[in-house]
Amino acid sequence: MRAEVESVAAREGPEVVPEAESDAVRLVYGAHRFSEAFHRLSRHPRWLEPVQDLMDGPVYIHQSRLNPKAAFHGGPWAWHQDYATWSDRDGLKEPRAFMVAILLDEANTANGPLMLVPGSHHYGLIAEAVDNDESPGYTLFHITDEHLSHIVDAGGIEQVTGPAGSVLISHANMVHGSAGNITPWPRRIFYLNVAATDNPPTRFERAEHHCTRDWSAIEPLDDDCLRTLSQEPAAD
Repeated sequence: MRAEVESVAAREGPEVVPEAESDAVRLVYGAHRFSEAFHRLSRHPRWLEPVQDLMDGPVYIHQSRLNPKAAFHGGPWAWHQDYATWSDRDGLKEPRAFMVAILLDEANTANGPLMLVPGSHHYGLIAEAVDNDESPGYTLFHITDEHLSHIVDAGGIEQVTGPAGSVLISHANMVHGSAGNITPWPRRIFYLNVAATDNPPTRFERAEHHCTRDWSAIEPLDDDCLRTLSQEPAAD
């Protein structure tokens, strides 16, 4: 999967977003739509079956994001809730959705790990967040310092660390962010944003790599779907 990151990040198109202050790639949207490896990862039973259990029903992929968090150049992410964007831009009616983060590298306390405010999803959608107006190439509703201080006083901050292959399943209203990465160690994460199939988008002003047009249920592949990919012969 790490080898596939290099190929995906070299892609040219609006789905690839650079860092603001370097040529490093900040985001690649929709890799599950054009990469066989990420397509299989997006249907791997090790994360999909627990998510189906938590949702108590089928889910679809609203969006995927590859965040390479490049060594030395991976930029920070402001505190935000993912559902704020899906609600405002894509018309998702309810926050019955999850952010699934699959670690492709070890995430440690030094290389810009994802940070969460435990319990912050219980506050619901924080309406006072500030829209970044689609710049540069992605949408975030920044949580204000005042609101962040309030919820951190109650819940604290927890870093998401662990070995490659670790998976985080988080509610779509969970407040999260990360610092920049100035270490020699990349911190690549593949994010799958999934929602209940009866909770589709209702607004389609954004490109398909931001907001899917297909909310049919995804089904898990075999547990060895990634291993068999590595064993298949290269195409002529």
